[in-house]
Amino acid sequence: MAGNVLSEIILIIASVIIATMLSTTVMSKVSVFESAFTESTEVQKEITLTKIKIIYATNSTNAKVNTWIKNIGVNPVSQLDLVDVYFGKLGTAQRIPYNTGVLLPTWNYSSMPSVWQAKGTVQINVYDNANLQKNATYSIKVTTPNGVSDDHIFSIS
Repeated sequence: MAGNVLSEIILIIASVIIATMLSTTVMSKVSVFESAFTESTEVQKEITLTKIKIIYATNSTNAKVNTWIKNIGVNPVSQLDLVDVYFGKLGTAQRIPYNTGVLLPTWNYSSMPSVWQAKGTVQINVYDNANLQKNATYSIKVTTPNGVSDDHIFSIS
């Protein structure tokens, strides 16, 4: 009888040790999933609270387009050098690199803020390597670093 009690005590202790090891493993995996879920939620929140609107675009010369864009979201936009701009005739727009200097096409800010605040408007200038054609339709698309974008179609007259 004493042997049975001792066997049961050993089995109970072994069961408690195995249950502790299993719960430790499960709890560590739960914290990994929780942090991944929290990060995903934060990214989705940032995207949801970011919104831009291209207000107006026009050519100022036969090789330069001025575009005004308003941040109509709640979040400010940072890393302004990572904004993507696509420009060209309707249906043939291409990505325009940021501020490459002498190589065309290129684009830059008229006055680059450190952070594009909510309700703020920025002006970008697109310099094309070909003369803009009159009575042609052009499109411009601006995409923030987190993937929020807006596009605008306009004609050169």
